[in-house]
Amino acid sequence: MDPNAEDRSPSVEVVEIDVEARSEPIVNSEKYSDSQAASPSAVDPTRGRASTGPNDNDQHNSPPAFQAPMASSIFRTALGQPPLVQTINSPLHSERSERRNEDPEKLKQWQEEEFQRRLRGEYEQAQRRVGEVVSENMDRLLRLSSIRLSPPPKTTRPGFLNSALSPFISSSSSFLPSFFHRAPPPPQNLHEILLSTKSLVTYLNEFGIYDMDRVGVRFETKRGGDPDEIEMVLSLKEKGRLFLKAGTEVGGGEGGGNVTARIRNIFGGGESLEGNASIGTKTKSAYQASLTTPLFASPLLSFGISGFSLDRDNSAFASHRERTQGARVKLSGIFPWGTHDLQYELVNRAIEHLTPNASVSVRELAIPSTKSSISHTWTSDTRDDLWMGTKGRLLKFTHEYAGLPGSSEKAHFFKSTTMSQLSRALYSGSNIHYSITSLTTLLMPLYRRQLGSTYLPDRTYLGGPNSIRGWAVGGLGRRDGPDSLGGDLSWALGLSVFSPIPKKDHWPLKLHAFINGGKVAAYDQARSFTDNMTKLYNSPNLSVGLGLMYRLEPIRIEVNFSMPLIGRKGERTSRGLGVGVGIEFL
Repeated sequence: MDPNAEDRSPSVEVVEIDVEARSEPIVNSEKYSDSQAASPSAVDPTRGRASTGPNDNDQHNSPPAFQAPMASSIFRTALGQPPLVQTINSPLHSERSERRNEDPEKLKQWQEEEFQRRLRGEYEQAQRRVGEVVSENMDRLLRLSSIRLSPPPKTTRPGFLNSALSPFISSSSSFLPSFFHRAPPPPQNLHEILLSTKSLVTYLNEFGIYDMDRVGVRFETKRGGDPDEIEMVLSLKEKGRLFLKAGTEVGGGEGGGNVTARIRNIFGGGESLEGNASIGTKTKSAYQASLTTPLFASPLLSFGISGFSLDRDNSAFASHRERTQGARVKLSGIFPWGTHDLQYELVNRAIEHLTPNASVSVRELAIPSTKSSISHTWTSDTRDDLWMGTKGRLLKFTHEYAGLPGSSEKAHFFKSTTMSQLSRALYSGSNIHYSITSLTTLLMPLYRRQLGSTYLPDRTYLGGPNSIRGWAVGGLGRRDGPDSLGGDLSWALGLSVFSPIPKKDHWPLKLHAFINGGKVAAYDQARSFTDNMTKLYNSPNLSVGLGLMYRLEPIRIEVNFSMPLIGRKGERTSRGLGVGVGIEFL
């Protein structure tokens, strides 16, 4: 290769200077490289050294060349590993030399990729080293003596956070049962401190006022404390106080739109003020305003008060519209064995806007009434999916006593509602699943028999694509002309089997087969309780069907062909195709 060519490859050589042989100024390597072509005799390329003269044959050992430390060497030294030694004649150096003649853009891209590869390798090594250090010290004795907020949240009261965080430091700092704050025992080593930190973050997330994706946690040595004391430094970012949402809703055979506005942490103690307004095809209008606050700084125990107004169109099955206005007070607690809700309700009901063809029975019952009641609901839900469960079960029991001061004379009763569901695979490993669902309602009047039957709003109505399939909405039970009169006693039982479409297991569309049964009856005060139960479970209605089920979160859509098998004269059946949209199905 011509040494004077302009496109020759740049080279790097180690130059050795014999400073004892001559007193001439030392020539650096860069200058020497430039003059190499002019004086080829000055350098012996086969020996890799500089000569002081044409006849000087003395040889000396080359001193080591100085190299600036690489970033990778700094990382490796910090990790306790030997630094990397850069070899000038390495393949990587040759590759770099060859790439210097390439397109600048390609060269820049290659350099960036090389940098990223080295950076990833150094990061992974650092992560492994940190993991090893943490693993080796898991059993080290440490005590979490305090939690410091840095910076403190802007709108949350300090006393509220102090009550919420103190159970994670000392078990004696809260008089509530342990399941209301879910704090583990005070940690005694690093492993327990990390578990306690995870529980703390999960606990704070349940308040719904902090952005847990931006939470920061670090540990520092306790100032002025013992060597085994550490302090947690917690950084909490609050969510926006104002939340506004508008949307549509489909379910229960109706559709509509809604607007929800919420102010979070309104008083600095996790409180939530919410307003909701909606309109729809059956629910003509619905308005609600509620205030909810956690009790004793626990998200698992809350108190709420709300006011509401509802205008619902029942003309499709009972020739009237029902207007409801009232207020509720509710105490809720989340226990290990389920959720408990204790509620007091005062509500005024009115039957209005009767259609021209309304029956005599509906016209007689179209009178206003007031109900003052207290109720308790227990819910336990272990299902893996609300729309199409493959395992788990649901249990929900509600007991209501109406007749407290302020109630109308016939709004005096005891009502019990039970709902359950069991979901399982047909056999172990099967992609075919079944669910068994039941619903039972028992209303026992507690007023004098001479007053007559119960009010329309207190009765139960069954039938429809979301209830007992094969019957129209409210089609089961007593009727007067075009109107369903509902009942005080009812039960429904459904068995559904879901199977994927052959060769399309991943599709959200499933085959659906079902058997539904149930009955609606009135409570006869002239008979005993046993006689009423016998009447309820004698000669049930029965239907079967086959169709398709599509899961479209947050709703479920069914298209089924239903066939009623056993019914009663006068009931309103719906044989053939039916479409059901909603969340809860029988």
